[in-house]
Amino acid sequence: MCTAIVGFDPSSPVPLVIAALRDEMTDRPFDPPAAHWPRWPGLVGGRDALAGGTWLAAAADGASGPRVAAVLNGRLDALPASGRRPVFDSTVPRGTARRSRGELPLRAAATGGLGLDEAGLRAFDPFHLVVADAAEAVLLSWDGGALVERGLDEGVNVVVNTGLDRGDPRAVRNRPLFERARPVPDEATLRGADAPGRIWGGWVDLLDAAGEGGSRTAGTGTGRDDPSALAARIELADGRVWATGSVTLLAVAGPTLRYAFTDAPGDPGAWRMVR
Repeated sequence: MCTAIVGFDPSSPVPLVIAALRDEMTDRPFDPPAAHWPRWPGLVGGRDALAGGTWLAAAADGASGPRVAAVLNGRLDALPASGRRPVFDSTVPRGTARRSRGELPLRAAATGGLGLDEAGLRAFDPFHLVVADAAEAVLLSWDGGALVERGLDEGVNVVVNTGLDRGDPRAVRNRPLFERARPVPDEATLRGADAPGRIWGGWVDLLDAAGEGGSRTAGTGTGRDDPSALAARIELADGRVWATGSVTLLAVAGPTLRYAFTDAPGDPGAWRMVR
């Protein structure tokens, strides 16, 4: 149940700013953002230690400058009555080896596309994939039958597990907040700042507040369920937790890519710049 907030305006001094929140089982191990993939030596991202892929990858040298790709799982089914982990739809045909969606941001960040035919796509469960640079931002959506490409509007877009869904409570609440606070740092600040707040300004404050505030709990938590919250926390019957475990911030202007990361949402002191 991830969320990607994409500020895209090719006429802006900083055409692309992204905030990406990753929701996952809290006991699923991952490696912090770095250049983890020998096959794609120009990519940086956090690595899922189990499947080897990533939820977000950034390339410093795309055809139009730095390029970013982030994947969200497809539509979420209702939480099973047994309280097991949330179940996403699977569309992979029987007899086809399922491939991890964590491969997709790597492909897209490295090349600008997926390089997969229909047979290749059928090995993946439904997804929404943001692919963006300073000149173009698109959303690729796969439902198991068709791959649909949609250009993101200029301004701030909130992408959730149902795609670019402006009626989703997260979009209704957060799109105007992030639109008003959209950061546009000057060139010197963008290139030289060593603190996320100097680059992303009010977005850092909004994300910190989201980490400290209410959560989407699907009715399983001890607090009030807030469907509009950016942070998720689903407490499962076996004691495990599905929650927002990390947040990534990116900014792209010209040849410059800046990247910040926290694995402790809500803690202002946990942000760090990725170099």
